[in-house]
Amino acid sequence: MNRPGPALISVRDMATALFGRYTNGTRDAVYRMAKNKQIASVRDGRKWWIPASEIDRLRNLSADEMMKSE
Repeated sequence: MNRPGPALISVRDMATALFGRYTNGTRDAVYRMAKNKQIASVRDGRKWWIPASEIDRLRNLSADEMMKSE
């Protein structure tokens, strides 16, 4: 799905899109997924950027597929 807006989004925006809110727990979950290469990401110094297309990819994965990637 083509999304209007930026191609790369922040950890805050990714956590909000996936979990519906931004908390320390959802932030840490996004960082953990990026560090474990469960989601594509780019690190620019201290800032992490995630392709907006990862939102759709993760939403379309089944629970079994998520467990296999761990």
